[in-house]
Amino acid sequence: MTTYRTEDPHTAEADQADQPGPDQARARRNPAPIILGIAALLLVIYYAVVYFSGALTLSTRVPISGTQPPTSENYLTLQMRTDDVDLTNRILQASVIPVPSGDLVGARPGEMSKSLRIEIVSAQQTTSVVTFPGKSILDPTAVSLALDRGDSAYPFDQPFANFNVSVTNDETGASVPFVLTIDNSARPWILSGAESPSTLEGARTIVPYTLDGSRDTLSIVLVLFYVLVILLTTMMAVVTIGIALLKKKLEFSNIIWLSATMLSFPALRAGMPGAPPIGTALDYIVLFPCICLVAVMLIWTGAHLLWRESSLLRTRNLDDESENRKAAAGADAIADA
Repeated sequence: MTTYRTEDPHTAEADQADQPGPDQARARRNPAPIILGIAALLLVIYYAVVYFSGALTLSTRVPISGTQPPTSENYLTLQMRTDDVDLTNRILQASVIPVPSGDLVGARPGEMSKSLRIEIVSAQQTTSVVTFPGKSILDPTAVSLALDRGDSAYPFDQPFANFNVSVTNDETGASVPFVLTIDNSARPWILSGAESPSTLEGARTIVPYTLDGSRDTLSIVLVLFYVLVILLTTMMAVVTIGIALLKKKLEFSNIIWLSATMLSFPALRAGMPGAPPIGTALDYIVLFPCICLVAVMLIWTGAHLLWRESSLLRTRNLDDESENRKAAAGADAIADA
């Protein structure tokens, strides 16, 4: 039995109307608004993270946990300001200026009424002993604190400094109560302090402090971006040279590109924020292997191209066989004519 298929003429006409003709443009959805909306959303999320993370804070005051308030109105405020964090030499440069309160305030502004002796001990060594004579104008004094942990873990290095502070009356030797405040001017470092219980050493009261440091998030992200660029460039060099060798299309432009790549890696390393001298863990893990890999490819491809292109210079007799064949073919054509 044969079955015949009948089509509705109205349905066929509708299908033909839906199909675009040769001269009819095909409508597509424009992805530009979607891309723009995604970019705007990512920017909003980024600015929200930056705002709520406290990266834009304007305060330079270093928080110190465990600080005990003075029990007397006659006390001294030691205002310390960190100026530089030198991880290569493991030194933290700072300046200290005392601010008197109560009976310690002199008759003139910025004057001390009594002679005081301030001692700061870091790494079991007295790094700063400052004596302020009575009725003298106070000036900032430079202080050097020894740091533990150098720059080997860059950019995730977290140095810290342990130091002891004591303030005594230079005339009587009696201990003078004090409060330590720290302001951070050493960017891009984030510092935090901790005060330990005080100890007595004769008539002196010694207060131990610990100052911890770490790089800010922006510096770490930028360093990781540089590292990603170095790794991607190295992989691109491997893929490019490998494909050129397989397709037998290796050219001198590849040599120039490899040379520029190898020379650009030290420049990228020096351009990293807060980059220490060469020798960190980052150099041994990322920089040195990438430079060595590119250098090996540069030497191998250079020798390969040099040997291939110098074949004409290494040949004693020129091959004129192709020219003789052309001359013979021309003579045969003339003879046939």
